[in-house]
Amino acid sequence: MTIVLGISLAMLGGAAALVLVRLFRGPSNLDRIIAAEILLVVVIAGVALESARQGTTTYLPLLMILGLVGFVGGVAVTRFMSRDSDEAEGVEPEPGGQPEQRGEREQS
Repeated sequence: MTIVLGISLAMLGGAAALVLVRLFRGPSNLDRIIAAEILLVVVIAGVALESARQGTTTYLPLLMILGLVGFVGGVAVTRFMSRDSDEAEGVEPEPGGQPEQRGEREQS
């Protein structure tokens, strides 16, 4: 069991090193965002391996919080990036939602 954990930690360390290279060298912001998300997954896997090595469930709330932070952060950054791309194309978002939805409300 110790050999498997050692190999797993070495593989996670290698993956983290490669992701850090992409995080710093990434040519676009999208590459950096994806690298940050993958780094968070590597950290979650490392914490799960440490929990398995110690044979305890103490780290499970931490894993849940890290997963939630990763999801919410990814959604927030994606939403922020989509607004920037809309503004770059010259499309202004409607304040009340899509025009079809507002038309249906006004007719009701």
